[in-house]
Amino acid sequence: MKNTLLYFLSLIFLASCGQNEIKETETSISEYSITKIDSFEVNNLTRVFIRDYSAELDRYFGYAMVEDDLLEISGEGEIIKRTHKKGDGPGLYGNWNPIGISFGPEQERIVELPFQILSYDSTYSVIHSQRIQSPLPIRTFGPMGRTEYFQNSDSTFYLVGPSNYLSSHYLIQNEEGRDTLKNFYKIHIQSGDMKSIIPYRESSPYRQTQDVYQELMTKSFLVDHEKQELLILHALSKEIEVYNLPDLDFSRSIPITHSEFVEYSPVPLGTMGNDDRIKPLRFMAGRNQSLIKVDSDTYLIKYFTGVSEAEYQTRIANDATYIPSSDPEEQAILIIKNGEQVSQELSGIAGSILFGLGDGKFLVQEPENQEVEEEKTRFSIYQIKSS
Repeated sequence: MKNTLLYFLSLIFLASCGQNEIKETETSISEYSITKIDSFEVNNLTRVFIRDYSAELDRYFGYAMVEDDLLEISGEGEIIKRTHKKGDGPGLYGNWNPIGISFGPEQERIVELPFQILSYDSTYSVIHSQRIQSPLPIRTFGPMGRTEYFQNSDSTFYLVGPSNYLSSHYLIQNEEGRDTLKNFYKIHIQSGDMKSIIPYRESSPYRQTQDVYQELMTKSFLVDHEKQELLILHALSKEIEVYNLPDLDFSRSIPITHSEFVEYSPVPLGTMGNDDRIKPLRFMAGRNQSLIKVDSDTYLIKYFTGVSEAEYQTRIANDATYIPSSDPEEQAILIIKNGEQVSQELSGIAGSILFGLGDGKFLVQEPENQEVEEEKTRFSIYQIKSS
């Protein structure tokens, strides 16, 4: 009897310990929040784009729309240097606007045009100038993103091309073009050697159909110089693809889950851009919008959840300028920590998330004031924290 009683007491003790351990584990799960911690304005006659930041120089690299000036901007928003390189003549790069800009190695200033890439020193003297053999001209008001690079010994390679910033369906003219499509052009800045790299994986949603997701073959990508990896997130993917550098071999994928992701059917190859079947893909379909690194082991993904056709029609009936994918109420933010998605999903924030600044911080371009024309562009710095 005594042995039986001791046995049952032992079971109760072990059960209570197990419950305590579960409770301790549950309460130790971090809660994340995003807070605006700083903001600044760039005073300029026309709108300003910021596309990169140098921690060593403590300045941003930007561009003034219409004026077509390259700008270097302090952390407080002061324009430190203004350089004009557009136009015909010695020292100018022609009449195309940049589609990408960035700080390169050794603090070079990189300007990516539709058909050319240039690297400048701090005085904007040309170091390298190479031709980009692009199949698609892009006319834009200013740079649409940051031109990424990686190095191998003494060689520097840039990831360039129109599909870095536009939907890749513009490059698909026939069945062969769809089946042989790759993610990037890689150009060797010293020699100009260029080739297509990284084909779409068999698991890609774009390879699961004979049709085409017009307007939705976009991607967000970044080079993690600390880990020597390239990360790619396609608009419709449920995973981040990770490639080792400099060899560009596939390393692994990081699965992601959206709490809501409205999907619409692709359209046949060759469908004209004014076809009504493209409207849901262009305006209503859910999509991953941006992938940024905010510290050594944390990435954020902003995505558009998508809306139903009924909801879209109701919204535009009240506001003809309404764009669902820009509505923070229809956006959410995923957190990738130590190579895995955390369970918590955060609400969207107004504006365009640009890039990470380290220590959990990232830069956001605030929405324009639609009622008053202002000679300033507003930016804010947000920080993600755990409790």
